[in-house]
Amino acid sequence: MWALRRLYLIVTLTGAVIMALEILSSRVLAPHYGNSVYVWGSIISVFLAALSVGYYWGGRLADRRPELAVLGRLILAGALFQTLLLFGGIPLAAWLSRATGVSPLGTLATTTVLFGPPSVFLATVSPFAIRLAARDLAHLGDTAGRLFAVSTAGSLVGTLAATFLLIPYLPLRPILALLLLATAAAVTLTVRRSQTGRPFTIFGVVALAGIATFGLLDRQEVSGSLLYRRMTPYQTLEVSESEGVRWLRSDGFQHSAIRVDNREPALIYLRYAPAALLLAPELERMLVLGMGGGAVGTYLRSRIPELGVDYVDVDAAVPEIARRFLYFEESPGLETHVGDARRFLAATNRQWDYIYCDTYIGLSVPFHLTTRQFFDLVSQRLAPGGVVGVNLAASLRDPFARAIVRTVSERFPTVYVFAVRGSGNTLVLASPQTDTISRDRMIERAEALDRRWAFTPSLATMAAQRFDAEIDTREALLLTDDYAPADHLIQLGRSEIDLPGLDLGGAGTP
Repeated sequence: MWALRRLYLIVTLTGAVIMALEILSSRVLAPHYGNSVYVWGSIISVFLAALSVGYYWGGRLADRRPELAVLGRLILAGALFQTLLLFGGIPLAAWLSRATGVSPLGTLATTTVLFGPPSVFLATVSPFAIRLAARDLAHLGDTAGRLFAVSTAGSLVGTLAATFLLIPYLPLRPILALLLLATAAAVTLTVRRSQTGRPFTIFGVVALAGIATFGLLDRQEVSGSLLYRRMTPYQTLEVSESEGVRWLRSDGFQHSAIRVDNREPALIYLRYAPAALLLAPELERMLVLGMGGGAVGTYLRSRIPELGVDYVDVDAAVPEIARRFLYFEESPGLETHVGDARRFLAATNRQWDYIYCDTYIGLSVPFHLTTRQFFDLVSQRLAPGGVVGVNLAASLRDPFARAIVRTVSERFPTVYVFAVRGSGNTLVLASPQTDTISRDRMIERAEALDRRWAFTPSLATMAAQRFDAEIDTREALLLTDDYAPADHLIQLGRSEIDLPGLDLGGAGTP
């Protein structure tokens, strides 16, 4: 009876580890490849291929040598590859992303290199265990069914544990260490009682590796300019400080930057959000979808103290980090909300004078926040005379930017596009008003408003960056809930994306 129970425990542990690795792999890849459909397509494909190869290979090996010790060596090989992943996976993923140009094929190659070998070896366990458990051909189906059910139950436990317990509360390396320890436990179960020294030796070595990882982790997290790193269910967030600027990165891409001396935005594109005043000078309430470091609303409120600002972000860690590291302070008239931006808009009847959309996670945008139906909902939440702003980390040569411009134009009769001086970003402003403002008139209005507010760069500078010629988007894709390949369009245009512009000057430097 113990022999069968032992096999149940082995397939449970290895099944849990495989699925936990699959969930965790996205957090290893995201800082270098983003969190796009290409990443998840690569992950699912590689793990399915590994399971297929492992099942086939494990079945053949089991017929040749149906021995528990052979199964133990297969699991031990999987543990060794997990050890390599633990200590070398993150730098190897970074190197491979540079070597492959962060391409979709590079994503597939990196996933294969990092997660293919351990998954193949762990996948050999189920067919091997069936062969070892088979004692009566008349009940082989029942035996196989029980072991596959137990393995699947283990996979379910691994999936739920990684999703709801490990990733939200632990950094990456400790989770990898815990999975390695689970695999080591499976190895010890393959050692017979007569070999009393071997399981303790194997488990002890791997345990020491895990303990070393936990011990070194804190020092690694705060080394150099890095102040904080946190892996969340949505992204990997990092806060660092250099040259008097405090940075917030999402999956390796800059999302916000605050000057330490005057606590104003250091990224140029954040300073272009006040351009909405060119269309609606009397803003009273603003909604920011995608909080980042909270710099957009804080910057506007520094000039317009009576402006009320609501932030919405899907990741609860973002406002927490903004408060802790980026000088963000909640005050009367300023509120933060945690939740999906579209669901937030659908669940409220409130209206805002300015709705600013900056919903990037890394360099990906959730597709449902790019569609005509989304902008229909946004328009319903605009107060009369209100303005919609969309920040795009791309130029108008980029197919994603052109698709957004076309999609916004389908819902709003008046659309203005601004090049963000000093960066590769583009700002799109849209209004339900049918009267258009000429470029010259907009510049005149901006000069008058600059005597009222001192934004840097000035509103006149922003107005001068407006595209005056008509933008032909007839060939651009119209994004809808049925078809919005945002990740694909972003990938197509990546060669056109420049690094975000950085303002290292003082408050008076444009």
